[in-house]
Amino acid sequence: MSPAPAPAAAGVRPGVLGYNRPMDLGAGRLVIITGMSGAGKTAALRCFEDLGYCCLDNLPPSLIETFVQLYRQTPQSAGSIAIVCDVRSGELFSRFREAIGQLAGVGLSPEVLFLDCEDDVLITRFKEKRRVPPMAVGLRLEDAITRERERLDPLKELAAVVIDTSSLTPRQLTARLLGIYAGGDGGPQLTVTVLSFGYKFGMPADADFAFDTRFLPNPFYEEALRNMTGNDQEVRDFVIGCDAAPVYLDQVKALIETALTNYRKVHKHTATVAFGCTGGKHRSVTFANLAGEYLRAQGYRVVIQHRDIDRV
Repeated sequence: MSPAPAPAAAGVRPGVLGYNRPMDLGAGRLVIITGMSGAGKTAALRCFEDLGYCCLDNLPPSLIETFVQLYRQTPQSAGSIAIVCDVRSGELFSRFREAIGQLAGVGLSPEVLFLDCEDDVLITRFKEKRRVPPMAVGLRLEDAITRERERLDPLKELAAVVIDTSSLTPRQLTARLLGIYAGGDGGPQLTVTVLSFGYKFGMPADADFAFDTRFLPNPFYEEALRNMTGNDQEVRDFVIGCDAAPVYLDQVKALIETALTNYRKVHKHTATVAFGCTGGKHRSVTFANLAGEYLRAQGYRVVIQHRDIDRV
């Protein structure tokens, strides 16, 4: 007769593979990527691969825990894992919320990354690539996207990070992800994306704060500055030299700092601060750079992006 298995240590749950060990990832992270089809999950997974994560695409939610335990048994495991889990799992995807709760219950801290995109942009992307979303069987493209959104939107509340990719190129999405996940310390930190944009190209849908700089004199109408950007010192001096600019910048700094100091209390790990002007080349770029430099000096992890600086 075989001896009875040793009892599990206090606080350690017997794993689904039958052995007793904590389900920790050491200093690593467990990122669960989900969101709308066509919103950039494939590009995101490539980014995590470049960061040295163990990556897996299209895993049903109920198998995440099993995969993590298998991975932890492999020698020289990298620690960090990124898994794409979405509606391609069919009915199995309905267990997503339950699976995330179970992971937390066995000592893991899963970070859900939700990628979103506006419907009209998704339609354009699918048509350009001549592809259809997973739920498009027997449905028009627009109806399939609507049905998928109805299924996914309730899961946004589980996300530590939500990124709207409607106006982002794959390179810009990669830069945003690198800023958030390339810290290397294994723990969630507050990452602030400071973004400049042009109002004539539309406001960024994922901005937590948006500040308008169009009330300041426009360098575009200065012949010597027109072909420069806010990255040039001459434009920077012109913008910040306006009487209202330093006052406005100080007020923006105070407002952002008040909000960000309380973000961790509500378990928010990212924030997007956007500055807009007409074309996204001069005033907004100047303010984004100045605000980003200030926040970096305060100890925040900062990603500065100029969305429209190269657009005509």
